[in-house]
Parts: sequence; C-alpha cells; structure tokens
Amino acid sequence: MAANRNELTEPAIAGNLKMLDPAVLEAAPLVTDPYEFLFAENTIRDNLQAALLADAPVISSTGSFPLSELSYGPSFRMLIDDLESADFRRIVERKFDLDLSSFPTIISVRGTLSHTADGHIHTDLKEKLITVLLYLNPGWRNPAGSLRVLQSKNIHDYKLEIPAAFGNMLIFRRSERSWHGHLPYHGKRLSVQLNWMRPVHGPSRHWRRRFNFLKRFLPV
Repeated sequence: MAANRNELTEPAIAGNLKMLDPAVLEAAPLVTDPYEFLFAENTIRDNLQAALLADAPVISSTGSFPLSELSYGPSFRMLIDDLESADFRRIVERKFDLDLSSFPTIISVRGTLSHTADGHIHTDLKEKLITVLLYLNPGWRNPAGSLRVLQSKNIHDYKLEIPAAFGNMLIFRRSERSWHGHLPYHGKRLSVQLNWMRPVHGPSRHWRRRFNFLKRFLPV
C-alpha cells in the first residue's frame, strides 16, 4: 500500500486532476429529460482503486458526514482536492452552461445505509444548485442501493439506474423535477457528495454547520 501512495504523490500522473479522469468526464453526454444530468462510469484513473479505498474513511454509522468529522489518508484527500479543483468545476460548468465560480461548495461522505432511513424519493434541498454523487464500491451489482434517476415520484418509473459501483458518478442540476432515490438497502455503501450551494447569507461557518446538520438526516 505504501508503494501505491508514493506513486500517487509523484507528478508523473498527467494533467491537473490526479484521481479523476477528465477524458471520461468530458465524454459523458448531458441528458435533459426528465431533468439535466450526466452519468459517467470509471471516472477514477486506472490502478488507483486500492490506494484510494485504503485511505477512505471508515464510517460505521448511518447518515451523511462532513469531512471535518472524518479521518482519511492522502489518496482520499487527493480525490477531495480533485472534486474541489477549478479543473473539475470548469468541466461541470461547460456541461451545464453555468458559471459556478461564485458558489460555495460542501462535501459530505456516506459509508453505511439504513433500509428505513435512506433511499426515499426526493429532489434535494432548494439551496443546492448542482449535486455530484461519486460511488466507491468495487463490484457493486445489487439493485438495492443503486440510485435511480426518476421520471416521477414512483421509484419504479426511472430513466436510469446507477449501480453504486466504484467510479460511477452522477451529476445533476437540482430542480423541482429532480426526483431520485433507491430501493431499500442496509449495509456498507461508500459515496462522496459534492454540492455547489446557493448561499443564503454567504458561506459562513455557521451556515455550513447548519446545512451539514440538516443534511445528515436526509435520504440519498
């Protein structure tokens, strides 16, 4: 594992994104029905899975946790740095024809789902502008826990079902029609969520703490 970590810190990896593969993200088409979203597989560069998972936070409780409450290693930190980078932001801006430079971001991580608390159909909070969901579960094939892009409030009326497999990424623009959810699942399922937020009173610490507290108990 130590050898993998050392390789990750070398500048030999091409491009400014160290973990995410920009070519995969650029190639993903924007879908506009039933709402604006894009889905991409294998968004994490080849041969980085073992190091990334070794450095990922271990989360045994249900709910969504801000990074400030988690412990993780350098490979996972590189992934977070990629998600927060201007390079990744510009890819999302081009896809959705938006300028996100003035919008604050919030990142949270989930590691365990409850079959009663998670997966309920929702559109996301109105404060969210763009949501990015990145799944980190090798070999995931279970329909339960696989996110569905819904065409209505019916969990079986879906446009796309996205397995929570390692490297699968969904990005969507929040709207009154951005319904999503999944079939009940109980157990380990690791995911990272990034949101560009519509600030109410600016991205203050109090605002971020209040949002993260509320978000922890919302389904995803």
